[in-house]
Amino acid sequence: MMARRSRGTRQATVTDVAERAGVSLATAARVLRSEASVNEVLAERVHKAAAELNYVPNMVARNLRRGSGNTIGCVIGEMLDPYFAEIAESVTVRAEEAHSMMAIVSNMQRSAQLELKHCRQLWEQRVDGLIIAGGGFDQRTHAEKFTALVKQITAAGVVVVTLSPRLVDVPSFTVDNGAVGALMANHLVGYGHKQVGIITGPPNSETTTQRLRGMENVLRDAGAHVHVKHADYSPESGSEATAELLTERPEVTGILAAADSMAVGAIGGVQSVGKSVPEDVSVMGLGRTRLSLYSSPALTTVDVHLAAHARAATDYIAAMVRGGEPDEFSPMEPTLVTGSSVGEARNQKPLRS
Repeated sequence: MMARRSRGTRQATVTDVAERAGVSLATAARVLRSEASVNEVLAERVHKAAAELNYVPNMVARNLRRGSGNTIGCVIGEMLDPYFAEIAESVTVRAEEAHSMMAIVSNMQRSAQLELKHCRQLWEQRVDGLIIAGGGFDQRTHAEKFTALVKQITAAGVVVVTLSPRLVDVPSFTVDNGAVGALMANHLVGYGHKQVGIITGPPNSETTTQRLRGMENVLRDAGAHVHVKHADYSPESGSEATAELLTERPEVTGILAAADSMAVGAIGGVQSVGKSVPEDVSVMGLGRTRLSLYSSPALTTVDVHLAAHARAATDYIAAMVRGGEPDEFSPMEPTLVTGSSVGEARNQKPLRS
């Protein structure tokens, strides 16, 4: 009598299923791959045996044979940042609901080294597509390595896209960051602000560079004085940078924060030096993330359509992987969302028409 295998000691294999069902290994394999060419009676025996043995397909091995895992990798900058949380949710939901694909989200923790590592690991796991959503604070120090790796991954047949400007030759699903900065600055200038603080991201980032350039061009053309502080996108850093700025430059009447998270922190920073928003200092954010909905006062911000761009990137990958024709992508225009955190500059004549 054959000894009974303990299912607690090892996972059942296709061979085990074939033996239990009394069919050939080839027949069991075809049934478990859902191929339609197998006799219904035999297929029922195989499925029954698989259920009895608690058989689970080895998807890694299957993907290696097929060269396709029906999955999308998504590398985001920071899991706790509402900006990236919205991207992650949009990609995962769109992949599943619209394309029956699974999205694997990887948190690079704002580290270019981890970004390189995670992109490579997702490639080695045989994802079909890769969405790179934001880079590390030190991204330029690894720019050559990043470019070389992206070339390797695309040469292997993986569809790669970005959700931020990364200066690599792959499709980029992103808003015009210069236009975002200009829109923010124009709104503040329209309320008469001539002493403006900018709380932006780390300087070693293409996104930061483009947004800052858009802001500074408008502000300087309007004759405003610009004071820049760099922070790390967290509310804490926004608060600290704002308090430091207002201590050094008490004449500042308006603050442009390059993320809603920093803008919420900036409101606290204004209050920490004994001033009020918007009576003494106006504060404006960027992103229209969920965090902005619960700010007090209500945050004036710019909608950069994160979810729409993330869904478009996911659709593009699905179409390319499955041999379809992807829709032509047109970046959405940034949209001003008016709250109550911006007001007239104190003791300055408004410039609005």
